[in-house]
Amino acid sequence: MPSPGAGTAWRRRAALLAVPLLLAACAMSERDNRRTLNALDAALAPGSAGARWALAPVGLPAGLVALAADAVLVHPACVVDVAWGDTRAWLWTPDPDESRFRRAVLLPLVTLATPPVLVGDWLGRVFFAVPARAAEDGP
Repeated sequence: MPSPGAGTAWRRRAALLAVPLLLAACAMSERDNRRTLNALDAALAPGSAGARWALAPVGLPAGLVALAADAVLVHPACVVDVAWGDTRAWLWTPDPDESRFRRAVLLPLVTLATPPVLVGDWLGRVFFAVPARAAEDGP
């Protein structure tokens, strides 16, 4: 006989899995973040309305799989480089008026701050539609 709390634990796990997927929907609302779905649309979208209706039983599941792949794999992998560029600009690029001694003193703190800043920036870019940095802002 199942324990009375078994259903509650399953619901809690499902809610914990649903929260990141719902947050990722914010990033997926931006067209530039849906690379796989855009490629699928460009390659396989039929021209006429009748063909679209006829292919809907295949196209809708394929589109949902492409959107899920964008949200879980493609978009997170594509924003790692941008998150690293932000981390370098925020922590590792010295100000012109900053002395070498100050950089040397702050080196251990900057080294310790790098992983949380990188992960925080990456998670923010994965879950939300954060615009990319301008080219003049740095690498």
